[in-house]
Amino acid sequence: MNPDLLDLAPLKARVLELGCGEGSFAAAYRLRNPTCHYVGLEADAAAAEAAAGRMDRVLVGALATVDIAALAAEAPFDLILAADIRDHLPDGDAGLSRLRELLAPDGHLVLCLPNDGHRSRLDRLTRDRSPLSTSLFLGLERLSAALARTGFRLVRQRPRKTPADAAAPRAWLPLMAKVAGKAGLDRAALLDRSEIVHHILIARRSDGPAASPVQMLVAAMAPRFMDVRARLPARYLQTTPEVALRYQEKSVALMPVADGVARILLLQRPAVPDRQAWLRVAGEAMREGWLVVTEYDDHPELVGKVLGWAPERARWLHVACAHAVQTTTERLAAVFRDHNPAVMAFPNAAFVLPPLRVRPPGPRRIFYGALNRGGFGAAVARALAPAVAAHPDVMFEVVHDRSFFDALPTGRKRFWEAQDYEKYLAVMEACDIALLPLAGDDFELFKSDVKYVECASRGAAVIASPAIYSESVVDGRTGLIAPDLADWAPALVRLLDDEALREALTRHAWEDVRDNRMFAAQVGPRVDWYRRLWNDRARLHADLLARCPWLAAA
Repeated sequence: MNPDLLDLAPLKARVLELGCGEGSFAAAYRLRNPTCHYVGLEADAAAAEAAAGRMDRVLVGALATVDIAALAAEAPFDLILAADIRDHLPDGDAGLSRLRELLAPDGHLVLCLPNDGHRSRLDRLTRDRSPLSTSLFLGLERLSAALARTGFRLVRQRPRKTPADAAAPRAWLPLMAKVAGKAGLDRAALLDRSEIVHHILIARRSDGPAASPVQMLVAAMAPRFMDVRARLPARYLQTTPEVALRYQEKSVALMPVADGVARILLLQRPAVPDRQAWLRVAGEAMREGWLVVTEYDDHPELVGKVLGWAPERARWLHVACAHAVQTTTERLAAVFRDHNPAVMAFPNAAFVLPPLRVRPPGPRRIFYGALNRGGFGAAVARALAPAVAAHPDVMFEVVHDRSFFDALPTGRKRFWEAQDYEKYLAVMEACDIALLPLAGDDFELFKSDVKYVECASRGAAVIASPAIYSESVVDGRTGLIAPDLADWAPALVRLLDDEALREALTRHAWEDVRDNRMFAAQVGPRVDWYRRLWNDRARLHADLLARCPWLAAA
């Protein structure tokens, strides 16, 4: 399974993979995009049979020989993949022309072309272990020309290089350097080409709608514990071929951008106390013509309270003095619109959705993880005493919140310091039930339901407070709601006693995330919004200077 191809493959609704093998790529792709309709084409009947459980349909045969009517019945496809074009398109232009007819007008064709100049292939060739390819596509230039001839427009090209620590014959490198010198070739360019394993090309139909390019710079100013709002969206937005994206942490380093390309600077959670600080963070970008979007997922007054800011500090600068703002909930968006009308809410989402696993028999595990919950979490922990007495064998896994851990009336508990996001999810996935208490005090009602999405995607049945969670958790179907402190212990006992109920809640919540809360469904709307902002940049900039006249002077 080609991980580079996976990271570049657009997240689309209808997918065709040529040479799907036993379905390993399809399985990885569908973790990210579980609602897509996935069709595989595989010449090996045994491999096709193994792949059948990983996709919606598998056709046995090659593109040149398969029943084209059966394949056409599944079309049009939004995405067509060929992980090794030489295996699946031996007839060159004719195969590309067939793919064009199967591709939707706004779809993408993703091809992987092996590089015969890679050092490992040269090594095999000189030892008479593999012949030269007989494919019509002998190089990148010929493939690019064939795409143009058959009605495609190339939109992205990226080399896939050998990992730096790969165990491969390196004796070729000094010899190739000598050859380059003797032949008058560019030594650095030749050595660079020898590191390229494949070329990944993404094309669109030339008669389809054109998509304008976008250059994004995502600057995560508070990256810790904010993976779902900065690092992971940045990674998955790059599945849009027309988007070039750079991710940075705690800095803003602009890059040169070609004329005619939209320039979007996304500032995640900037904590700026005054105008000079904002100018240092965003001023240069504005002078260089970038459109500045603030990503903020909390109420600024709550952030100021946590950071210990005095009331007079400018907590709303990053909202009012940006061209636009994106956030997590409509409730928070409504507050932000009092300071900036250009606001969009993108709810928190899951980035991958593992299959629901069968829970082994034995003592059940309870998950709890939180930041800045104050004394309410500890009060919930103490209120669980009747449940612990009824089920003394349960094990509690507690992340970060020491006060909750200390208040738990049991010795069967384990404390985890704050973890990186993947480890945090792994701890959660090992648990059967998750506790989601929230007092709803002060500005907590402006928080998101991200923890429900995480727990549901990892197969943990939730018990949650009504604050925030009653808007997403359907009591008795996708989780249990505990309105008062006295309700937590009975709810926990109910889930521990009733395995069928626990499994039903888990399944329904998992399906809710699959159908409604996957980031794959947000990629297109997010990019479309950035393009609309860019097209309206003159008005947005005029409005910004009217709101913040000191910016015009600066």
